[in-house]
Amino acid sequence: MNGWLRQIPNAFFCRRAKTRCNVAVDSSARVNWYALRSTAGGSLSIGALSIVNCRIDFDSSSGSVVIGERCYIGASHLVCHTGITLDNDVIISWGVTVVDHDSHSLVWSERANDVVDWSLGRKDWSKITVRPVVLCDKVWVGFGASILKGVTVGEGSVIAANSNVTKDVPPYTLVAGNPARVIRALPQPGTDHP
Repeated sequence: MNGWLRQIPNAFFCRRAKTRCNVAVDSSARVNWYALRSTAGGSLSIGALSIVNCRIDFDSSSGSVVIGERCYIGASHLVCHTGITLDNDVIISWGVTVVDHDSHSLVWSERANDVVDWSLGRKDWSKITVRPVVLCDKVWVGFGASILKGVTVGEGSVIAANSNVTKDVPPYTLVAGNPARVIRALPQPGTDHP
């Protein structure tokens, strides 16, 4: 991958906490940062001919966001602790949120000090569920959708506007709703339209 990406010298300065993110952007990609923020670092790579117009937040130094070739991300938000991967030809509309963790524990006693800890520049991740998110080739995500931790969206699938995706989506499937559910199968390449 490093052969076709140009490295931004000595990492990219992230706005929050004055940390540095490792960023590699293909020379043919267009990036218009809404924001790139990090509490502890992270790495970002953007493939050839992609157009990125979103905010990206890294919540740990091990966070990795990989955006493949010919992807488009509108004014949306990626929140990464461990891993968010967009394969090739992924289209994400505006107002979409993709997050690979719960942010807080579901148990009050385990999140009771979260705000105080933030004010001191720390966060305890030991009680928080974190699982990577993958959007496979040719996925289209409609405006206002949310894709949550641990989800894999299969190749060629479409996420309808304002959907809340909490479970894996099979390839070539339209899902919609809150929580998102299968609406119908979509035609696969090489097949006739229904």
